[in-house]
Amino acid sequence: MMNAKLLLVTALVGSLVVGCSDDDDDKTVSVPEVNPPETSTPESTPEPATGTGVFENVWGPDVKFELNTTLYAYLDGQLDRQDMVDQFQRKTPANGIAIDPEKLRQAKSASLEAEDGLYIVSEMFNDNQITFADALMYLSQTRTDFHVDYEWDDSLKTYLWEVSYDKNGDGDFDDEGDSKADPNWYATYMIDFGEFRRELFYEPSGEALYMRLETVLIQPNSGLHFRSYSPMMTKRRQSVHKFQAELKAASKPSYYDDDTDVIVVPMVSVTPIETLGDETMSGEMLMFQNVEARSHNLRPDIFKKDKAITRADVLLSMREQGLIDVGYSFWGTLESGVDIQHFLLNEINGVRGSGVHGYGGNTGVSWAMADFAAKYLVSQQTELNNSTGALTSVESTQATYCDHVGQSNPYDPSDNSLDHPDGIIDEVGIAALFEDCDPELTDITDWYADQEAHIFGDVWVMNYPGDMMWVGHINMYGMYAPAESQRWAGDEKWPIYDTKDAVKPLDEQHFGWGVADCGNCHSLDGIHVDGDIADGLGVNPTPVSILDTGVQSYPESDRSKLVVAPFQCAECHGGNGAPAGHGETGRCFWCHSEDFEPTGHGTINSYITKMYEGGNTPTIPNRTYEVVDVDSNDADAVAALEAKLQQDLVPWMDLSIYPGTEGVSWQGYWGYYPDDMKVRTNSDWTTDPVYPDPYACVTCHAND
Repeated sequence: MMNAKLLLVTALVGSLVVGCSDDDDDKTVSVPEVNPPETSTPESTPEPATGTGVFENVWGPDVKFELNTTLYAYLDGQLDRQDMVDQFQRKTPANGIAIDPEKLRQAKSASLEAEDGLYIVSEMFNDNQITFADALMYLSQTRTDFHVDYEWDDSLKTYLWEVSYDKNGDGDFDDEGDSKADPNWYATYMIDFGEFRRELFYEPSGEALYMRLETVLIQPNSGLHFRSYSPMMTKRRQSVHKFQAELKAASKPSYYDDDTDVIVVPMVSVTPIETLGDETMSGEMLMFQNVEARSHNLRPDIFKKDKAITRADVLLSMREQGLIDVGYSFWGTLESGVDIQHFLLNEINGVRGSGVHGYGGNTGVSWAMADFAAKYLVSQQTELNNSTGALTSVESTQATYCDHVGQSNPYDPSDNSLDHPDGIIDEVGIAALFEDCDPELTDITDWYADQEAHIFGDVWVMNYPGDMMWVGHINMYGMYAPAESQRWAGDEKWPIYDTKDAVKPLDEQHFGWGVADCGNCHSLDGIHVDGDIADGLGVNPTPVSILDTGVQSYPESDRSKLVVAPFQCAECHGGNGAPAGHGETGRCFWCHSEDFEPTGHGTINSYITKMYEGGNTPTIPNRTYEVVDVDSNDADAVAALEAKLQQDLVPWMDLSIYPGTEGVSWQGYWGYYPDDMKVRTNSDWTTDPVYPDPYACVTCHAND
């Protein structure tokens, strides 16, 4: 078959020939001389700096990240749970101070050019990137009620901050509740969850930072909470910084050249996935000592060359040294609306994650890794079984810095020891954890937050390393819809075809070569008219509610209502020019919905209102529930909340396990999904039977 361009050229040439008829044989036809247009050598496309083709076993684009969404800052405890919920749902939080990143960049650029010291000159980040330190200094520059001074401490290898804040707005910094040259200010951050309302753990402050503010990149749609802490929190954090600075000073290259800037991490543990499936298992934990790492410049769009050593660099260095093998995959804007823009670890020693069986990690100073916990979350009293989704009671109350003992176990009447945290500062800290529990200097509620965790490995700066790093298998299926949504290639919930066995594979001569939607041109009635059509060809196009029938398509006996499913065509006719896959085997919609939206895939790009009772079913009460925010000092309100939670969620709930505390609320949950919420036809809630994810995806885009 001629291709379309050849047919068009032939037709045009034919029209010119027809124009010269026999009547014109005695006429001279003059052809005007046409000078060819001047041509200029096109600018060569610059070589990619990262992503596929630049790094071995790294999939993704040559990304150019720059923060372009409004970020919100909160000052000294002036935020509540509704602020967090509103921010996630792209509403304006009542207590948030909106910061336009472009205005911040302009102010920072002018300051750096003027060398006026209003902003820190980063040796690490490109000038267009925005850190927590930049946001703090922008608030100082643009607000009359907020002022920041800073100085470098060479022993800690970080900046020290002094904050003055006119909290009551009367024009001075001298009143009770104000801050004046306070050296104890620092930050926590809310990460973005978008439409994901099933998280169990976060209170409004989000995740606390022991990391240096000048080394933490701000993510899109973040919330930053700057506040004053007790002197002991500052002392604790600075002891972490000093320990890290000493580790860096002791880091000398042995594998790399003497002039290579390296860190040495005393202990790195790696836990690959062993098997994938209904019983996904973690493999053996691999332990490595004194791991040497250098910068690999995976993110040249963010960091200056060779100036940052990240968690990803540690793993890439281990790969370079033949210790382990790792792979990375790029995540853009996810199906939930969360804007990631990072390379995520997705393979260890040849075993890839699948769906929400994946890889996570953390790093820090071992004796400070368990300092934090969001104690006053109602959901912290229950554990979620990741396999069954069932709620069960936890084994004990939660420990934090200087709170490890004090009460018997409220969850186990047979345990009468007083070895369980009680929300009251311990008289003596744990020596092995270097705790100093001076009640005059310590407010243990400073540690009532989650510890830094949601910082992506390609930007988690480790120039001053901790003494441990962990990466390994994590299972988050319990955070999602029921088991029916846990789809992965090989679970046999839908067929997968091997296109290498295609008996009549298409090639470039096919008029629809490279077009994914076979139904654009072909109908079931118009193909296989000679009667060799299989009984199972064609699907009911109605999106499947996984909370209704599971994954399989709704049955339909009337063949006239069935439509072409391209992955069925691929069984005999191959992938029709579809590009190869990149190793993923589950939840393809998670990434391929916004930045990497499939083109020409028919209904796969459609949004539908397909929520069973708004997605708030009796099977997932632990994931969707009304916003809880009750003052722990209000005994009547706490009692009423306890009774309501026992009625609605679990039969046992005890909110007396910790004392009523000023400034601390019992909190939890992010509200219900709206009944008219729009979802993709492939999502945690529905399966598109024409393009069932991931079965159709791995059929046509086979992983080589």
